[in-house]
Amino acid sequence: MRIGLVSDTHGNVGALGRALELFAQAQTDRVFFLGGGCADLDKALARRRPPAAAPVPNTDLEFLGAVRGALGREAGLGGDPLTSRVVKIASRDCPEYASGALPRKHLDMAEGFICCLVHDTAELTRDDIANATLLFHGNSERAQLLQIGPRCFVTPGHLRDHAPEGSPPGFALLDVEPGGVELIAYSADGAEQWRDQAAFGVRGKVTVR
Repeated sequence: MRIGLVSDTHGNVGALGRALELFAQAQTDRVFFLGGGCADLDKALARRRPPAAAPVPNTDLEFLGAVRGALGREAGLGGDPLTSRVVKIASRDCPEYASGALPRKHLDMAEGFICCLVHDTAELTRDDIANATLLFHGNSERAQLLQIGPRCFVTPGHLRDHAPEGSPPGFALLDVEPGGVELIAYSADGAEQWRDQAAFGVRGKVTVR
C-alpha cells in the first residue's frame, strides 16, 4: 500500500499541487493531509479538475444532457480519482478544528496495521500509542521515520513557502508492506531527497508515562 503524506502548507498551494501530481503519478492508495491549512488542499484539488466545456445547448435534449453533466461533476463523478483517496486532519489553526467540520484525529488501516493520524503528537493518547502500529503526524520541521519498539512515528515535515533555515519544505511517500515500511522524502519541487526503512516484528515496548 502506498500513502502520500503532506502537512503544514500554510498557503503554499503551488507546492501542494506538485505533491498531489506526484501522488497521482505514483498511484497512491491514500493521501493523508495532516493539518496546517486544510483550505489549501481544497484549492489544490480544485485546480486539478479539468475545465468543463460549456457549449450553449440548442435543443431540450442537449440542455438535459448539460444538466446531468453538471450534477455528475458536482457529485464528483468522473472527477480526479485522487480526491476520493484523501483523508484530512484539522490542526488548531484550521477553522475546521474548532467547528468540528473535520476530525482532529483519524484511525485508518494499512496492510492490516492500525494507523492513527493527528497533526500534533500532543493529541495522541495512551491508547492511541498502545493500539496503533503507524502513527502519522504533522507539525514537524522535517520528514522523519522513527521506530520505537513495534511502532513507527511518521511525518512528512512541512510544506511552508517561507521556512526557517535548515528546515526546507517537502512532502513524502510511505510504502507499507506486511514486513515493514519505507519512507521516501521529497523536496517541495518533487525531487527525491532520501529514503529510510523500518521492519515490523521487532520486539520492543513503548512505555507511556
